[in-house]
Amino acid sequence: MRLALILLLMLTAPLSAAADWLWGGADEPMPQVQVAEPFVEWRTGPAVGYPVFHTSEKGEWLTLRMRKTSWLKVTDRKGREGWVHVDDVQLTLDGEGEQVSLSNPRFDDFSSRRWEAGLMMGEFEGAAVTAVYGGYLLTRNLSAELWGSQVLGSASEIRMVNANIVHQPFPHWRISPFFTLGVGHIFIEPKATLADPGDRDNSIGHAGLGLRAYVTDNYFIRAEVKDYKIFTNRATNEEATEWKIGLSIFF
Repeated sequence: MRLALILLLMLTAPLSAAADWLWGGADEPMPQVQVAEPFVEWRTGPAVGYPVFHTSEKGEWLTLRMRKTSWLKVTDRKGREGWVHVDDVQLTLDGEGEQVSLSNPRFDDFSSRRWEAGLMMGEFEGAAVTAVYGGYLLTRNLSAELWGSQVLGSASEIRMVNANIVHQPFPHWRISPFFTLGVGHIFIEPKATLADPGDRDNSIGHAGLGLRAYVTDNYFIRAEVKDYKIFTNRATNEEATEWKIGLSIFF
């Protein structure tokens, strides 16, 4: 639950800032467009699965409120609110009578992205792991990432924080391999037993590889495998293997 809340904050804050940038800031008036086609359909949500509940006829003015992937939230002069597809807005006119032009997120945006964040799930030494991350592209091929992970095992609960450097040799490929190297810290909290070994926290290092696969709009699938080295104060260090797959968003 806590990891999901962290991801929600990671995703909604940048998207809100992006919306302000797209429409010129919170203090600027919202842009308006005029319907130029016979009608434009409104849906109750930003997807074709939501029902059509209203149509705007030719000549009506709509105010653009926010964008979510390929959908725009609009209001009319009667205060009604709904979602219309970007393709429908492309057929409207602006205040000067010119046809509106809006860009759709596409693969070129993915290959030139600056930020990304995602939620991933998998296994860490056979136990279920959930992880969230955020990353920033330093160059076309290198990015820096921060991770938070939670592992729920039968004998212990594990939390990890990591900082990674990721190398993507072919960023222009729609399905692109990458390599990762990083360090962090692991916190191990054993569950109640007759013999309580006590909590542990150790430094860790890892190396891994994976794939990014662009899907559509601002989304891509990410999958990876990592080998961890856990540096303990015992005679020998420990090793662990982790795999994860999940959905990420870029902006």
